Amino acid sequence: MDEYYYIFFIVLSIIFIVPNILKRFNIPAITSIMLAGMIIGPYGFKILQIDTTLKVLADFGAIMLMFLAGLEVDNETLKKEFKNSILLSIFSLVIPGIVGFYIGTLLKLNLIGNLLMSVIFASHSVAIVYSILEELKLVKSRLGTILLSSTITIDLLTLLLLSVVIKLSTNSSDIWLFITESLIYIAILVLFLPIISKYAFKLLEKLHIQRIHYVLFIIFIAIILGEVIGIHPIVAAFICGVAISEALTKEEHDELLNKNLNAIGYGFFIPIFFLVLGMETNFWVLFDINNLKLIFIIIITAILSKYLSGYIALRFLKFDNIKAKLGAILTVPKISASLVAANIGVELGIIDNNLFFAIVALSVVSSTLVPIVFKNIYLNVKK
Repeated sequence: MDEYYYIFFIVLSIIFIVPNILKRFNIPAITSIMLAGMIIGPYGFKILQIDTTLKVLADFGAIMLMFLAGLEVDNETLKKEFKNSILLSIFSLVIPGIVGFYIGTLLKLNLIGNLLMSVIFASHSVAIVYSILEELKLVKSRLGTILLSSTITIDLLTLLLLSVVIKLSTNSSDIWLFITESLIYIAILVLFLPIISKYAFKLLEKLHIQRIHYVLFIIFIAIILGEVIGIHPIVAAFICGVAISEALTKEEHDELLNKNLNAIGYGFFIPIFFLVLGMETNFWVLFDINNLKLIFIIIITAILSKYLSGYIALRFLKFDNIKAKLGAILTVPKISASLVAANIGVELGIIDNNLFFAIVALSVVSSTLVPIVFKNIYLNVKK
């Protein structure tokens, strides 16, 4: 019997069984799957290794997650809360960014290294924030909308800033060309994709399978065009989601399309993304005594700067103390952008392995503990 049957049996068993067991302890599904990934992966009991197939499925899971996050954004509420989300974005981007830059100078990094630390400290995680909000049915609440739109804005900006940092470390003459091309690319998707999609959905109104094919087709066109410029695929996927959501109505056939796309994403691909994310996480860095001081400094400064900036901004926006604390907690998780930035920093020789491990530790702590803390506080407050 082919070994792939065993691999998929293990993967599907984890996706199905583990979240159902751990939800009794108020552990979110994404966290339980990530923890399972850590246990069975290369840094755990080595039950599974990350092969090409799993990696491709995980990448597609990340794309689907970002697309569905964009698709679920309530554009009317988003427009209404846009100014408020911008305030939260500015606080959560600037304050941690300055702290990150300062930490970089203390660690005697060069200018590019300091900028890289700013990106890491400022980054959010749309994947984790959206998944938690979706699980607790908070996506379309006022707090959820502001948090999600702010997280999206910051993730977009930090990914674009990361691209700029990479350009600066290689060839600074292309910076303005890259920024211009990126803005044009985003504008074209946002302005023209809703028009094209409305026509396509009307044409395929009763052809439900072909409507799904159209959406997947559009996502990958956007990704391929974005890759030519240098835009990260998850950015392209999210913008596609926002643009296509403009073309959807509240009618039954559009509701069915939305449900089908969510079933495809959350039924298979997205859980694999979180499982592989866990498998790729070297949690042993948390127990490296030689690196403990640096790990402690990075974790404390990054988490505190994010939490305090989020709390202050949300209090300015007239949220009560409990909601401001809950919202501030959800500004803390960082996984994809911070790990991508750290990997690039090592590859370019900007940061050393000790600092890399400290950033990995920050990602492990913020992405696994924060969802648990948030869910438990929220459920206790709700009682």
